[in-house]
Amino acid sequence: MASDAHVVLVDPAESAEDYARGRLAELERRWSRFLPGSDLSRLNTTAGSLMLVSPDTIVLLDTMKEAWRVTDGRYDPTMLAAIIAAGYSTSVDSSGKRSRPARRPSAGHTIGDVAIDPVTTAVVVPAGLGLDPGGIGKGLAADMIVTELLGKGTGGALVGVGGDLAAAGTPPTAAGWYVAVEHPLDSSRSLARLALEAGGVATSSTVSRSWMKDGSRRHHALDPLTRTSSTTDLAAVTVVARAGWEAEAHATAALLCGSERVLDYLDRHGLEGVATTLDGTTVASPALRGAGLAERSVT
Repeated sequence: MASDAHVVLVDPAESAEDYARGRLAELERRWSRFLPGSDLSRLNTTAGSLMLVSPDTIVLLDTMKEAWRVTDGRYDPTMLAAIIAAGYSTSVDSSGKRSRPARRPSAGHTIGDVAIDPVTTAVVVPAGLGLDPGGIGKGLAADMIVTELLGKGTGGALVGVGGDLAAAGTPPTAAGWYVAVEHPLDSSRSLARLALEAGGVATSSTVSRSWMKDGSRRHHALDPLTRTSSTTDLAAVTVVARAGWEAEAHATAALLCGSERVLDYLDRHGLEGVATTLDGTTVASPALRGAGLAERSVT
């Protein structure tokens, strides 16, 4: 997933580490828009036709729909053509892998128009609708693998993919799972250190994946209204939620709100989080406020 992955296990079942590594690779093969044989790429290049996909991909599609719903459309996984047009057509992992847009432009369809049959695992994506899950794939992968590890007998597990993580089960300390939030403008220091009982943490940023095109800086956080890189004044938003996918979707949505509305967004959705502006100012939800945003317990 073009990211470093971390797996922390407490009282692991036999071969738990190998299982987690294998599942991450498997989900990458099914969900990557940069792999021509993935379920996602096949859906994009054959849009308008019925396609059989893996049960994992059914879960991804259902989650994308739910994330779009709970964020009131601020998380929009149908902007494949827009992200390619912005210049993000090649994977950042230096492999040279490229993604292709849908064959024809979309005719006003949304992710809600994707037809899914969970029994037969058949999917029909409207013609011209290009799907790009974005970071939600990382958060969902972490959720799924943590649940599966616990189901196989591991006492506690934390899985993090590119900064998006999920944790559950027995934590390694009495205070919970310690999570350091990297400062978006200075990777040598932490912005906050959280003690998480269980759930998900995710960060969405305008500085971590950015590039120059036509003389201007672009980034992967697109505004669904303009379908171009957002003009938000925020460098990054980190959100704590019940699941990794949920934290990622809301972090993306909150980032688009800008510094004036980000705390209102978090409060309206009952979330805790911290946001940093491009000039280095940090704001946080009530549970995370304090001198230096030092250790805070989050449930």
